[in-house]
Parts: sequence; structure tokens; C-alpha cells
Amino acid sequence: MARPAHRLTMAALALAVTGATVALPTAPVHAESPATANATANVTAAARAAASPAGRKGDTPARPHLVGAWTTSTDRVVAALGGQTVRMVVRVSAGGGGTRLRLSNVFGTAPVTFAHVHVGVQAYGAEILTGTNRQVTFGGRKSVRVPTGRAVWSDPIPGRIVTGSALVVSLYLPGTVSGITGHERAYATTFLSDPGDHAAEETADGFTYTSTQWYFLDRIAVETTSKAGSVVAFGDSITDGAGQNTDANRRWTDYLRQRMARLSPSRRMAVLNAGIAGNRLLHSGVGPSGLSRFYRDALTQPGVRTVVVFMGINDISRGEYTSIKPLAYGYKRLIRLAHARKIKVLGATLTPFYGFGTWTPEREDLRLRLNQWIRTSKAFDGVLDFDKAVRDPEFPEQLAVPYDSGDHLHLSDAGRRKLAYTVSLGAL
Repeated sequence: MARPAHRLTMAALALAVTGATVALPTAPVHAESPATANATANVTAAARAAASPAGRKGDTPARPHLVGAWTTSTDRVVAALGGQTVRMVVRVSAGGGGTRLRLSNVFGTAPVTFAHVHVGVQAYGAEILTGTNRQVTFGGRKSVRVPTGRAVWSDPIPGRIVTGSALVVSLYLPGTVSGITGHERAYATTFLSDPGDHAAEETADGFTYTSTQWYFLDRIAVETTSKAGSVVAFGDSITDGAGQNTDANRRWTDYLRQRMARLSPSRRMAVLNAGIAGNRLLHSGVGPSGLSRFYRDALTQPGVRTVVVFMGINDISRGEYTSIKPLAYGYKRLIRLAHARKIKVLGATLTPFYGFGTWTPEREDLRLRLNQWIRTSKAFDGVLDFDKAVRDPEFPEQLAVPYDSGDHLHLSDAGRRKLAYTVSLGAL
């Protein structure tokens, strides 16, 4: 009887069956082009204005706008798919109507065709809550071909989703794809089918394989009348979620999302996770460098108002720097890019890693000097002192024991929760 009870609980998160949605532009959007992004924003605003119902004389109706509800940062992942259906589960941090998905082939080596795409609400595992699985279209078509280096937004999907919903996105790939744009460490189960198109099915019967990567899907956005927008957490493995169990949804951004959910709707912000495990600010390797991906992964998110930069520990622990100047210069470049788009940037101090295999006294000194610069330089619009929040007060070079996952670098569930509760919501 456990599963029926779970299904009844999940019904509260289901997509509404009725309700009008405002039409959005249906042309595919190139992920890399600032001009295209600005043009789309202008068209979207015009569509909102044209579609807003006329109120009583003197009223100024709130106009819906797009806000990112979920994201992941992508790279080329080692995988081969084809002739089968991929079913992924993601948890959105904003609710609304006019839901749109973005599929990316930015790191692909050949065009990718998605023959059928569906989205529903998770019941259990790969099973979808009855009656919620909906066809997704692209420019009115059921299939879409995405060229190499490009990404496309879907048409708006009828109905509404609720904040915190676990959405299930199913993609049928008729052809074999080996150069896959995706996210390596999803810390979530992705379900892979036997050969065939199972995207429209709500049962889990056709899905016999699993992975812990996300494929092609990199954004979900919704229409909302809230002016709060979204906050992007830009970082490495500590932001990506290292240390948590698969499907636990215990990233520090998940805990922040839960805090936001307790606010009034007018004060909530969507929380978007743009972390890549192993990522460095200045050098590519495990994913593109922070400098090279900041525009795409942070600044072009729909409705972004604030970015939290929590990155640099991999540069220190794997590099041979003798000065903080290169890292400080990197931070300043990110800040300038954000400020040019009128986006606030908060800097997070780097947390301790004494006991981790790459720790040395010289690297510790560099971390301390960089943290002091973050705190005192006034380069950022605000500072989140994550170091102070999770360090051992008796031995500040190391994590406090309750916050250590065991490897002396990554945080436990309690540690990630502590980061989320260190964030001043008013500062966002």
C-alpha cells in the first residue's frame, strides 16, 4: 500500500488539466547568442503585453515573464544512445504556466533529432502520474532536429506546474548519438528504455536500464507574475552535490529552494544550480572553465537577478599558484560581465580542505588570502562567508566534523544544509 499513498501525495504536484496559457515565441533560440537572447526577451515582453487581460480602469495587470525553474550545466559526456527513450527526473524550483524545456546540442559532434518529447509528473521511479504526461512541441512540430553547437526551446506546454514538482522528461532518439551534451554527475537516476519509442507511456515497463547522467536537457522555464526572478549558484562539486546519495536532492541549492518555498510567492526566487564537479575558474579540464561558461550557464538564465560565485578551491588544490592575483582577476571578469547585464554577484568564501590529499600549507595560505580578498575587497555586491559557517572553530584549517562528508573537502548533508542557511535571503 506504500505506493498508492505516495501517488496520492504526488497528485498535489500534478500538472493542472485546464487553464489558459499565454502564447510564447516558438522559434528555436540559439544558446550562445546575446543578440538572440535579447531579441527573444523583447518578443516575449511584447507577447505578454498583447495577451494580458484588460483589467478595470486604472488597473495595471501583472505581466507574466519567463523565469528559470531548473537548470544544469553541460559538457560532453561519455555515453552512446540511440533507438531508445531517455527518461529523466528533475525537481523544479519555481511554479507557473507556459512551461518550456530547452534541449542542447552545444557540445555535440553531429545534429541530433528528437522524434518525440513528453513531460509529466513523477509518481515513482520511471512511472508517471496518470494523466500528466504531455506532448512537447517545437515550432508546432512533434520532432525537432538540433544542429551541432545549438540549443532549442520548446513551445509553451499547457497547464501549470507547482514549485517543487518532480518532472519527468522523456526523449525518444531515433538515431544513434555518441557525442552527447549532458551533465556527468546528476546525483539522480535517469532511466533508459529498451529499443523503441516509450516517451508517451506513463508506465515504467519499457525502462530497464539506468544511469546517473542527464542528457540534452539543460533548462526548464515557466511563466510567472512574480518579480523576484532567479538566483544562480555557480560553482564546482560542492555546489553540484558531491557527498549526497543518488536521488536525495540534498544539494545546498535544494535546501535553499526549500527555504524559499516558505516565503510568500511575491518574495520567492527560483534557485538554479550551475555547478560542475571538478570545475575550475581559470582552466578547462573537467568541464569548460568558469570564465568560459559563465555567460552561457549563469547570465543567460531566464529571469536571473543574482549569481552566487562559489568557485576556486579546485584552482588552488590542483594548481601551483603563488599569488591570489590570477584568481582575483578571474572573479573581477565575472563581476564585470554580470554588472553589464545589471545582475548582482555575491562572492562565497572557499571552505576548508585540510586532510584532503592535495592540501599543503602553501595552498592553505593561498585559500586564506583569497578569502580575505573576497571579504574585504568590495569587488562583489555581497559576501557569503561559507568558510566561517562550516570550519572547525578550534582548527579552522579543516571542516567541522559534522559538516565533513568524510573526504575532508566535500560536505555532508548537514554541511550543505548549513551553507543554505548561511545565505541571507534579503541579500539575494
